[in-house]
Amino acid sequence: MAHDLPGVPVPDLGHIHAQLTQPALGSRRLGWMALGADGAPFGVAGLRVFTSPGQQHLAEVELHVDPAYRRRGTGSLLLAAAVAACRSENRRSLIAAAPADGPAEAFSARWGFRRALTVDHCTLRFDEIDEAGLLQMADAQHPGYRLAGWTGTVTDELADAFAAAKNAMNDMPLGEMDYGSVAWDADRVRAMAKVVADRGDALLTIAAVQHDGTMAGYTEILLPQGSGPRAQQYDTAVVPAHRGQGLGLWVKAAMVRRLRAEYPDVVEIETDNAEDNVHMLAVNHALGFRSYRRTRELQLGLPLV
Repeated sequence: MAHDLPGVPVPDLGHIHAQLTQPALGSRRLGWMALGADGAPFGVAGLRVFTSPGQQHLAEVELHVDPAYRRRGTGSLLLAAAVAACRSENRRSLIAAAPADGPAEAFSARWGFRRALTVDHCTLRFDEIDEAGLLQMADAQHPGYRLAGWTGTVTDELADAFAAAKNAMNDMPLGEMDYGSVAWDADRVRAMAKVVADRGDALLTIAAVQHDGTMAGYTEILLPQGSGPRAQQYDTAVVPAHRGQGLGLWVKAAMVRRLRAEYPDVVEIETDNAEDNVHMLAVNHALGFRSYRRTRELQLGLPLV
């Protein structure tokens, strides 16, 4: 990853251990390792098999080969194992991500993956923030709405409203990806928070809530291993009936202010959006996010036989 994604923090042992032992919500994980004659590993592949209703056709592969051992067929052997597992699991679609226009994308194309989506990755550095602009956005008046925030699991009072707002993510732009959809309820949002906590990460949420308890929008931030210099943006969504009022910008600005006040070790946020998600990209640019790399979301159709 250090070779292929310069500028992206390399996951440490704790992060990898959590990834292997705490599968993402609604999935299970399979893995393979390529070993040399001396027993030293030089290639790995992981397959996330989605298990939630609405995504049971889907799997996602992640594959890494040490640069010194590339162009020897290792990647193809690992990918062949993952594809065979997909077929045995009756998956019709395999997705993967690769740095845009790099060797991994070319490798995937040789295997028949098609480009389904281009994703823009942006960072917001706190030392480059327009202070006056941030305060203006975070303190903006939105009559009929209030801000609510929590860490970890949502409060019982807001659980159902949060689940309803989560379903707004199902209309985000996905290009040509056959990603399916997920139905959220209170039990699922609690389960998601537990998975994050069990990995040792911290999940922060700020939401815009109406006085009757209806949730109009929210934003989530993940702090790997509970802190660190780079926070990772999770979901940001505004319910369709409440769009066009600046609520997305409001909750995200409030989250930046909260991070700076409560987590002094955090110096930047990374986020990613589909290039055709023009509304969220505009929100991020208004906050000061700047693009620094792109990835392709790739998809391989696997006809069931």
